[in-house]
Amino acid sequence: MDETFVDLIARAGTVRAGITRVVHRTDKALVATGHQDGQPVVVKLLTTDDPYWVGRRQHELRMYELFADQPPPVRVARALGSDDHLTVLTQLPGQSLHDQRHLTHDISAPVARLILDTLDTLAGWAPMPALPEPIDYHGRIDAEHATGLLDDADQHTLHALVAELGPARVIAHGDPLPANLLLDGDRCALIDWEHAGCYLPGYDLALLHIVGAASPTLRTAIADRVHTAGIVTAYHINLLLLACRELRIHARLPAADLPRSRLAQLRQTLQQARRAIQDLTQ
Repeated sequence: MDETFVDLIARAGTVRAGITRVVHRTDKALVATGHQDGQPVVVKLLTTDDPYWVGRRQHELRMYELFADQPPPVRVARALGSDDHLTVLTQLPGQSLHDQRHLTHDISAPVARLILDTLDTLAGWAPMPALPEPIDYHGRIDAEHATGLLDDADQHTLHALVAELGPARVIAHGDPLPANLLLDGDRCALIDWEHAGCYLPGYDLALLHIVGAASPTLRTAIADRVHTAGIVTAYHINLLLLACRELRIHARLPAADLPRSRLAQLRQTLQQARRAIQDLTQ
């Protein structure tokens, strides 16, 4: 057994949790299923001391405290215990939409509708005090311009549109990747709340558009939802900034871990989002 897994077992034992199997491993966390006092649980171990991820984990723990005090209108896990790196959660029923960051297949219209309905329901939640705003949009625009992914015209237009929209924000999960969407019949649960907060409308939809490129059904449903909700400008701001972020993430991946068509698809999404933003000002 590797050292990280040994640490997971030892820490879990201090809160009476036995580990059954590892279900997910990244460079920052180890996730396993197990049992605590006869109840199925999920055990998450933060394996890095990077201040950013330590802060994200602390935010997620605060979200679980908020869920206990002001339950959200969507299905979420409950926190059963934690230490400085370990979190024990109730195990929710269902299967993740996909086990990779990006979908690799189309999904049905009912599944797409269920996911979007769940995210819409979450956006209507109004806990007090309001959740923090994870993104400084003006700062993010300047940062992406500095990388060269946005040109001067993009930067100017985005600043103007964000200013025009004003300070209004809505709650979003912040990271609705396929693995964070648990489907159980006609119900969808959301897991992993490190990035939850208040964003410009359409943030979750924009991220789903990017990671759901293999599903034309999902993308069509997202486009319909954006137009029906009247959030076209905010959505495309989110889409352009997230396309930049996703390209940067993938540029750091080893070639062996990157599907051949992924970068081309992301560049196409970036260019489409840039054109959409420019069209909004004409």
